[in-house]
Formats: sequence, structure tokens, C-alpha cells
Amino acid sequence: MLRQLSLHQEYVISMVQDGYLLEALQYAKKHKVTNVRPALFLEVAFASNNVERLATVLRFFSDFIPGFLSSTDHNTYSQILSEMNAAAAAAAATSV
Repeated sequence: MLRQLSLHQEYVISMVQDGYLLEALQYAKKHKVTNVRPALFLEVAFASNNVERLATVLRFFSDFIPGFLSSTDHNTYSQILSEMNAAAAAAAATSV
């Protein structure tokens, strides 16, 4: 219904809240929805505890939103991603 009414931002937020993170990113890109808060996506990606998902969201906003690379969201979640990668590497090293 939101999509049919051209309420693109609301539709994207609804998709994220329902757990359709990657689909919401695709929809946002297709419909040029640039006024969504990156933090919403980043928080959901981080909560999933999935390194690839967080990296995908960071890359999407880096490519799609001008100025995102110099934002506090980018700095915060890039650091978190680095820490998650380090933890995964350490866990892999100890299991060998």
C-alpha cells in the first residue's frame, strides 16, 4: 500500500523494520530514496551479527549517499566492522 501511494521513504523504513534489509536497500536505490537515515540500516545490520551484511550496508551508503564517508555513522560502524573482522579472524586462528 505504501509503495502504491509513492510513499517510498515510509515503505523502505517498513521493510527494514520487518527484517528485509537488503531488499530495502535495493528498493531505495531503484527509487532514488536518499532521505532515509543510514543509522537505521546500520543498527539492524549490526544487530544481525553478520559481518557481510554490515559491510554491504556500509558499502551501499558509501556509494549512494554523498558525504557519508565523512559522517559519524560511517566512522562508528567502520570501527565496529573492523572489530568484528578481527574477532572472526582470531576465532578462525584458534580453531586451526
